[in-house]
Amino acid sequence: MSNDQDHTVDRRQLLRRAGTVAAGLAGTAAVGAAAAGPAQAAPGDPVLQGRVNEAGAPTTLRGGSLTSAPLRLENTFVETGPDGIPFSGPALRLTPTGRGLGWNSEVGSVSMDTSGTIWAVTSPGLPPMEGNFVEYVRTNANSNELVPVVPQRVIDTRTAAGRARIVNPAGNLDSAGRLLRGHTIQVNLEYLVHLGEAVYGNVTVTGALGAGFLQIFPNPGQRPPAFSTINFQAGQTLSNFFLTGINPVADQISVHAQQTTHVILDVVAFVVASGSVNPSILPTDGELAAADDRARLARRTKPSWAK
Repeated sequence: MSNDQDHTVDRRQLLRRAGTVAAGLAGTAAVGAAAAGPAQAAPGDPVLQGRVNEAGAPTTLRGGSLTSAPLRLENTFVETGPDGIPFSGPALRLTPTGRGLGWNSEVGSVSMDTSGTIWAVTSPGLPPMEGNFVEYVRTNANSNELVPVVPQRVIDTRTAAGRARIVNPAGNLDSAGRLLRGHTIQVNLEYLVHLGEAVYGNVTVTGALGAGFLQIFPNPGQRPPAFSTINFQAGQTLSNFFLTGINPVADQISVHAQQTTHVILDVVAFVVASGSVNPSILPTDGELAAADDRARLARRTKPSWAK
């Protein structure tokens, strides 16, 4: 083969290589353009971004890690409310439908009914029962929380300062500050609790002018006639524990005396659902951290009787 022929062959090989490289670059450009374009999905695919999707058959995501979830939903938008508390944007929405999950839904299913209650299928039914166990998920909307507080003296009718939380003192107290026979006072609790459901406390009567009883209840216009929180004799000093609901219109409770007496009220805990307790009266600033520590300990340990 002559030198000219060798050069011709070399040129042909270079041209072939150049064509191969050009084709490869063109393919790369095409892939890059496809990746940069809008999301696409053929009919029947489970999700098409930015549009309403009819999933058809359910989609299953399987993870292979003990520490990582197979699906993460995140919304990085954050705004601050009037009180300075940050709120994040929603990462998931369950559309409210029906009255809950059907008993034949598979275990692990989650839904929300038209009243806003979340339901979950927690376990399969046992023969001869048909269907699975469907239970509502406890949230602030459907469950209460008992919040112990540092004991707070709310009223003490023996002193002017102790009567400051009485909403309607005029005409209901005698010259010594005692609650008059047959009268009812409302006690303001809004500086301690916001939208409270109930209150635990201790009531003391002292300096009563005669034998009688005291009643503690939520609404002043709905006093139950046939009950007593504490019964006492004339001049007796006596205490009793009480639990009562809180007026749903205002954070107040009512106290009615069947006989004129001094009244002392101390509170030790509140029941709240969507409401809250003044953090300044919680046992410690680290209460939430302590609760988290106890929850972690509960997940990793067993009670003494579970050997």
